[in-house]
Amino acid sequence: MPTLVWFRRDFRLADHTALIAAAGAGEIIPVFVLDDAILGAPDTGAPIVAYMLACLTELRDSIRSAGGELIFLRGQPVDQLPKLAEATAADALYYNKDYAPGAVERDVAVELAFAQTGRIAKGFKDQVIFEEQEILTHAGAPHKTFTPYKNAWWKLLRQCFGDTGPTPAPMPPLRFAVSPQNLPRQIDGLVRVELPAPADLGFEPKLQWEIPPGESAARAMLDAFLAGPISTYPATRNLPAIADGTSRLSPHLRHGTLSVRQCLAGALAVARDRPDAGAGALAWINELVWREFFQQVAFNFPEAMDRPFRREYRHLEYRDDPAALAAWIAGKTGFPIIDAAMRQLAATGWMHNRLRMIVAMFLTKDSRLDHRLGQDHFARSLIDHEIAQNNGNWQWCAGVGTDAQPYFRIFNPARQSAACDPAGAFIRRYCPELSNVPDRFIHAPGEMTPDQQTASRCAIGADYPAPIVDHAAARLETLTMFKNARTRPPVAQPPSAERPSVTRPPSAERL
Repeated sequence: MPTLVWFRRDFRLADHTALIAAAGAGEIIPVFVLDDAILGAPDTGAPIVAYMLACLTELRDSIRSAGGELIFLRGQPVDQLPKLAEATAADALYYNKDYAPGAVERDVAVELAFAQTGRIAKGFKDQVIFEEQEILTHAGAPHKTFTPYKNAWWKLLRQCFGDTGPTPAPMPPLRFAVSPQNLPRQIDGLVRVELPAPADLGFEPKLQWEIPPGESAARAMLDAFLAGPISTYPATRNLPAIADGTSRLSPHLRHGTLSVRQCLAGALAVARDRPDAGAGALAWINELVWREFFQQVAFNFPEAMDRPFRREYRHLEYRDDPAALAAWIAGKTGFPIIDAAMRQLAATGWMHNRLRMIVAMFLTKDSRLDHRLGQDHFARSLIDHEIAQNNGNWQWCAGVGTDAQPYFRIFNPARQSAACDPAGAFIRRYCPELSNVPDRFIHAPGEMTPDQQTASRCAIGADYPAPIVDHAAARLETLTMFKNARTRPPVAQPPSAERPSVTRPPSAERL
């Protein structure tokens, strides 16, 4: 009997764990569910939906070229997938696991629904090298800080795979059970649809993608990065004006058009074969480890997805300032590096990693606004939004998360700007009103005299906004805010602080 393969955030055919397992078992029925609960969530934005649909378009076409058909259903997976299994006589459902709290709960519900009909639903490890509780402290607990986790990750990698790491698995021949001709369009209770456009789902993105979607683009970008830019990665990773200073593969890892094993294997090969690029390869791999660290935080500490990880900071006295939030979102704070970064996000659905840190630090520690406001805006605006990464990075920048030295790290926006965009090339790209501002003022145009503003055709307060905060004063206020929180009695630990045990049906085997 055939096996359903449920695509979720793994829109590729190469090195796809669940698909390979299903191919080895027999015929395959690939399916994607347009989940109304996700599409209707307030933090689901047009950019990520549009990017996802573009990736799905290539996946659908690739499956068609191989002789099959990607079935699109709409509704709740727990309802639709068992009905599809019944209609197609499939005896199992294979999928690659996700570690966000809501995804875990959804998948358990699907497994139970399949078990009730005598079928198997099986989840596979795919989007990480090490998952859930494979890496624990010496005391047997999940890690709460990155560096010990990273050291344990590298140790376990060498124990399991040696210095070469995991090798992407070859794809067996694909045999598909259904084509467009042999699946009835109308099955009782089964909502089968065609691949929609974003507008069909109520989304109207206005973006100019700088990172092309789809599996073929992902592979080309990885190959290009490994062939050259990875060697200079430590020197260029914090320079947003350099287009290939980073891999820019985060959207492809988010949507699974590329596997983490492909990335790791390629980087380890570079480290082994090209001594000049070894430092860059290892530095880039550590960014992959950061990604896995936040995945295990999301799985083991699900409550941290909704509130600060550090309980002593759950009653910080943030400001309520809608005007400051609006200025930050619009890229009109009067701090050029902040404004350029936020305008890049609005225009492309993506932001350079260093700039994500700078704008998050500004919102939480200069404007003193709750990190969840920025986190939610990123969720609605990014093509690569992923709950564990977004939450973990925002909490780290806000000083309320897994950082071992949290609250007193406060970036100076002008100094960060001078360090990451010294000539102002990135700033001028997204803030054209600053095009004629001299280099010595590009990071703080408010310091120009009236005559200098006239000469540069940039009047502060008219052509470009004056700074909305005084950084030195804001820094002191932020330190006081954290000091006040630290003197309060600690917030009691709720029973659900760590991942509870999950009871799965006996037939729902786990790998």
